[in-house]
Amino acid sequence: MPDIDCIRGFAEASPMAVAVLQGPSQRIRYVNPAFLAAAGRTEAALLDRKLAEAFPDLTESQRAALEQVRSDGAACRAMAVALPFGTGPQRLWDVELSALRDSHGRVGGVLALLRDVTAERAALRAAEAARATLDALFRHIPEGLILAEAPDARLARVSTHALHLVGRRAEEVLDQDAALHPTTWQVFHADGVTPARPEELPLTRAVQAGETVQHETWVLRRRDGAAMPILCSAGPIQEPGGPVQGGILCFRDVTDLQAAEAALAVQESRYRALVEAGALAVWITTPDGALVEDASWRGLTGQSVAEASGDGWLDAIHPEDRSRMAACWRSAIASGEPHEAECRIRTPGGWRWVSARAVARRDAAGRVIEWVGVTTDIEARKQAEQALRASEARFRTLAEAMPHLVWQTDAAGRPEYLNERWVALTGLDLSEGAGRGWMAALHPEDAARLGATWADALATGEEFDADARIRTLHGAYRWHRVKAAPVRDIGGRIRHWVGTCTDVEAQHQAEDRLREALAAQERLIREAEHRIRNSLQLVAALLRLQSGRVPEQAAREELEAATLRVQAVAEAHRALAMSPDLRRVRLFDMLRELAAGATVQHPGADIRTWAPDGLTLDAERAIPLALILSELVADALRHQRPETPGHPVRLEARAEGGRLTVSVADGGISLSEESPAGRLGETVIRALARQISAELETERAAATGTRVTLRLRLEAAERAAAPERGADRRGDPVR
Repeated sequence: MPDIDCIRGFAEASPMAVAVLQGPSQRIRYVNPAFLAAAGRTEAALLDRKLAEAFPDLTESQRAALEQVRSDGAACRAMAVALPFGTGPQRLWDVELSALRDSHGRVGGVLALLRDVTAERAALRAAEAARATLDALFRHIPEGLILAEAPDARLARVSTHALHLVGRRAEEVLDQDAALHPTTWQVFHADGVTPARPEELPLTRAVQAGETVQHETWVLRRRDGAAMPILCSAGPIQEPGGPVQGGILCFRDVTDLQAAEAALAVQESRYRALVEAGALAVWITTPDGALVEDASWRGLTGQSVAEASGDGWLDAIHPEDRSRMAACWRSAIASGEPHEAECRIRTPGGWRWVSARAVARRDAAGRVIEWVGVTTDIEARKQAEQALRASEARFRTLAEAMPHLVWQTDAAGRPEYLNERWVALTGLDLSEGAGRGWMAALHPEDAARLGATWADALATGEEFDADARIRTLHGAYRWHRVKAAPVRDIGGRIRHWVGTCTDVEAQHQAEDRLREALAAQERLIREAEHRIRNSLQLVAALLRLQSGRVPEQAAREELEAATLRVQAVAEAHRALAMSPDLRRVRLFDMLRELAAGATVQHPGADIRTWAPDGLTLDAERAIPLALILSELVADALRHQRPETPGHPVRLEARAEGGRLTVSVADGGISLSEESPAGRLGETVIRALARQISAELETERAAATGTRVTLRLRLEAAERAAAPERGADRRGDPVR
């Protein structure tokens, strides 16, 4: 090891943290004051301790770097390393590791120099963030931005939007000094004619004179020759109290703004003309209400200023309105609040309804300096209001005379009127029916439904039509048809709703009796189906009993085939009885019943069914289809079956492309003519297939056996009820 005193000589006063580590165990032999301060330790706590014991939180890579320097003697440097020093916020260090050699060149230890770069790194990150912010600003802000450098206002940076506004490329304008700006940018004074001198431009004044410029209007001529008014603001860039280092200019196109201001001026002039055109009189008074301008007032009433002075203007007001108008005007003068009133005024053509409105004009201190008023004609509105009141009176007369419950609500559905029939029937008057109180008259089972549909009608503005039970004053409920329609104003907005409740109790009682009759009829039909099914099963049982007593093989086979056919019809009727409407058969139920019936004739048979849930077929075609499937299954079961498992008879049905596909699959199906029953079965199958317009197809393969498929058309209702993929239903094996 070298002389520690030699290292201490330069390390004690060094701001860098210095440590000397010795040997393979990296034992700490020396640390300077800066190291102790950074680690938050004392010298006694560190010297002669192994590094791993003193700093157990050092990472594996950091320990490996120390060992690498000690092993091969090559120096190592790491930048911005986080070390487990102290208890405060984490700090970053630049670390240099150098080998310490003895007089023979052997490495005996490691010298570690650590420089705290936390502040530098933070400043660097802040500078990078500021640069990124400035870059984003110059790329995306919808304003023209220009940076210039002192002292000659040489352009250093131009924003994307600024280049777009002037129609120039960056290389055309960057690194040019102030003397060339007017030529490059073609800047003119606000008159658009006088060229700007370099020293007059806002950016030049900011850079060379330290001047702050706000909202100056200049004219910029674009490359295409178009003149564009721009609003400019500029300011110097400098440290507090230091020299100007540059300047920044912000400008934007105010073409639209100037156009808007011009349009506003036109609109204001039009507004003044409109007020004067629409008003009978425009007048001005002193703060105490004395008439000053009388031209239009004289033209309206014939009164001069002298005649209208004081309370003389009241002579032009209708006698019934004078005291009210005088009180309203005096109140406005006293409070300074706007004056607004309606009255009848005498004109050369007679009395007319007018609306008078006056507003106080004030000075900067808020004192009233004059009143400006306008008098407008409202005669037509008043006449319309009178006509409306007459119309409403006629409506109420009609509503009280009608043999219905009549009501009216506002646009939000709040009751405004209930006729006497409503009150007499329900006992609820307008105050009790306010808000949603009217719903107390509804049957509890109808209240929620009617409330929801009424809310939908209010939201959509559509007409309302529903039946509900309304409680009478005596506690009984009677069915009523409730209808309502919106009444709209000329702008299409709903003003209110008008509705009626018509007694339909007799109609509902008749419908109930009809439903009861239909239910009784369905019960009779189901009972008939039940008796037909039982009779068919009885016939099948008798045939099965008779076949067991016939010695001739051919005759016995004919009887067994007839038994299966009768049994198939019975099973189809059983599936029909399971349907909800006795008009369509669920294919899943029918296949299950056919399979169950076949196992009666062939005990131990393995028959498996598959059909989507909801797939149906009309009863007229379902029964012939059941006979066909029964023949096919019977033909399959008459043949010798393999003794090994895995050869079931499969009945499957599915909807494909608007058609019903039904198949029977097994290696033994052949529609053979080996027996009279087989020959008759094939004849029956083909005859029934023609009857229901079904296509018959037979596929035979040595590997997969034989499959017979029938395809027939589905009705529209059956296609609509056919389930989508994933709603299949599979039957269990039937043995």
